[in-house]
Amino acid sequence: MKKRSFFRFIKNKYTIIGLIIIVILVVYYVTHRSSAISFESAVVTTGNVIEKVSITGTISPLKKADLAFKKGGVIYRIPVAVGDHVKKGDLIVSLDDASDIAVLASAQAMLDDLSRSLSPEEFSVQKTALDNAKENALNAVSDGYTKAQSALVNYVDNFFSNPQSVNPNITIRTDSESMRNKINYERVTATDALNTWSSKMASVKVDTVGSFIGSTDTYLRTIKLFMDDLSQIVGRLNPSNSGTSQSVIDLYTTAMNGGLSTLNSAISVVTTAEASLSLAQSNYDLKLAGNSSQSVAAQKAKVAQAQANVNDDRLLAPIDGIITRIDPNVGEFVGAGQTGFAIQDDGGYKIEAHVPEADVAKVAIGNKANVTLDAYGQYVIFPASVISIDPAETVLEGVPTYKVTLRFDTPDIRIRSGMTANTDILTHEVNSVLIVPTRAILDDNGNKSIRIINSNGLTFVTVPIVAGLKGSDGTSQIISGVNVGDKVVTYVK
Repeated sequence: MKKRSFFRFIKNKYTIIGLIIIVILVVYYVTHRSSAISFESAVVTTGNVIEKVSITGTISPLKKADLAFKKGGVIYRIPVAVGDHVKKGDLIVSLDDASDIAVLASAQAMLDDLSRSLSPEEFSVQKTALDNAKENALNAVSDGYTKAQSALVNYVDNFFSNPQSVNPNITIRTDSESMRNKINYERVTATDALNTWSSKMASVKVDTVGSFIGSTDTYLRTIKLFMDDLSQIVGRLNPSNSGTSQSVIDLYTTAMNGGLSTLNSAISVVTTAEASLSLAQSNYDLKLAGNSSQSVAAQKAKVAQAQANVNDDRLLAPIDGIITRIDPNVGEFVGAGQTGFAIQDDGGYKIEAHVPEADVAKVAIGNKANVTLDAYGQYVIFPASVISIDPAETVLEGVPTYKVTLRFDTPDIRIRSGMTANTDILTHEVNSVLIVPTRAILDDNGNKSIRIINSNGLTFVTVPIVAGLKGSDGTSQIISGVNVGDKVVTYVK
């Protein structure tokens, strides 16, 4: 009975029509719900698009120079101090140049005198002057040896046990075992230098002193190196690191200074006598040669060399700038090539940074940049400009980069060498153009397009575009394909 009622119900036409309507509604709902796409959008506007390359670099002076003498000597004068401003050509430091100036004056006088003939009496005077110079040189060799020996035996040996043996041992504190071994070894070499000097000096005569006196420079340099290293060890002593009282350390310092002073006196005695002998020999040889054109030309060359020696006694500022380093002091011996003086340009600073190869093509000389310094925070801007781009790559951590140099546009006392500079180089800029968020642009193998939302706000249409500059802030220029006010899809959920 129930089965008949059910079949009778479903055969009813109204029931069938109702079921059909329900199916249609369900299908419509399902199909329309799937076509309702959810997305994010943005409006096409006008504005400026700026492309930047961001790098981090280090600040250094535009120009700087480390200065060194071409020859060794005792420092005579330092008319400047660290922090002083100097002009190009100003004197920075000079050596004791008395002997060199005397040589120059004598050479010039000899050149002036070449036009006249010498009498036998004048030749005799030159011979006597040369003989006296040789005697003085022989005495200087002996005196220099005595002073150098005194510097070691009477002053330096107080710091060693068995100082003149093959196994000397320093008795004061050193910073390390390697330093202890080094200074002990140098004491041995100083003894060897003295012994060699003494043995060779025994056979030196007046007529051979000229060839010998030059070799004493080697002995003196060996001893000077040893005493300079020992002086540094003594200078680092203090009661806390050595267990020695300050009064004893003061005695050590006095002894060390006395030794250095005695050795410097030995150096001065020998070098002065050597210069005087060289001058006397030169004058004698010149007089013997007469006043021929060859002798005049030779004497002119000697004058030029003497002038060059005088010039080499002075270090002049190669640029306008500020003194940043003065190491040796007046009265100290400075070796040839020893860098102890520095100057840097105080008129401007530069930034050196490395740009990855992916970005270097965007950068050009003349590009402007905004720079922030860690010392002053991100809101203090210092303008700069690109002044050079290295043509060759520098590989950093396996990545090819190119060094870019920028110069600050305006001098600023807040800028200092060594600071870290965070730099945004403004490589390209277009103004008053159509712009959209870069993420709204689709790229299919170089074919760019954009999705413009229809007026119903529910669907969109994809249209081709011509894109322009891509900005560093996430926006891009659109040259054609859209209009101001168009709504474009930026993201489909």
